[in-house]
Amino acid sequence: MHEGLAPGGALVPELLAAANRRVQNPDDAAAIEVMGTVTMRADGAMRVATDAIEPRDLRVGDEITVASERHRAAYLAVRGGIDAPVVLGSRSTQLSAGIGRLLRSGDRLSMGEVPIVSRPVEAFEPVDVVRVIPGPDHTAFATHALVVLTSSPYVVLPSSDRVGMRLEGPALPGVTRRDVTRPMVCGAIEVPPDGRPIVLGPEHPTTGGYPVIAVVAHDDRGRCFARAPGQVVRFACLPLAAPVR
Repeated sequence: MHEGLAPGGALVPELLAAANRRVQNPDDAAAIEVMGTVTMRADGAMRVATDAIEPRDLRVGDEITVASERHRAAYLAVRGGIDAPVVLGSRSTQLSAGIGRLLRSGDRLSMGEVPIVSRPVEAFEPVDVVRVIPGPDHTAFATHALVVLTSSPYVVLPSSDRVGMRLEGPALPGVTRRDVTRPMVCGAIEVPPDGRPIVLGPEHPTTGGYPVIAVVAHDDRGRCFARAPGQVVRFACLPLAAPVR
């Protein structure tokens, strides 16, 4: 962020970790994030897994197809990780910053050499209710805007991407544009003048001028972004912590 770039990384870190753990990689080893369907063919012996499929040993010519059917994204991990270039300490592609690109048919990837780590795969299920911390821009909305946000279902739109999850539902009342541009964070719920909320994702702009009515709790980000287009998400406010004296 201090370099003017969004954090990037996995849209759903819990699912990346699940895929990596199945092949005994560290949780954050580079893998393939799939939105849609992809087929990979092995050029040599390798062990692969996804967030939902147990490890498989592939030989030359074997193929595996991965589809993001249950969640917004699925993850394909290879024992040893993907040997992608390291940019600013990360191997992740970040399209919004021009780092890397989408994979295309015929691309060849190399395996890395990350250490073997044995950890259990943790269960992951998206939840309809996502917890948020209110604020910081209460004054930019009508007094009952948070009630609208937390009492109404919102549907994830197909136009959603890694920059932001766009939602269809009741417009938040009384929204006004801020005059000051300031830093943004992953999970911030920005609200443009039409009142329709956008949850900023891992490739979010580093600054913005739309008011932020709330921010998704850190532990709920993955479960929020795992919601696929057409699925419903609801929000619930976490109480603000009392000041410590």
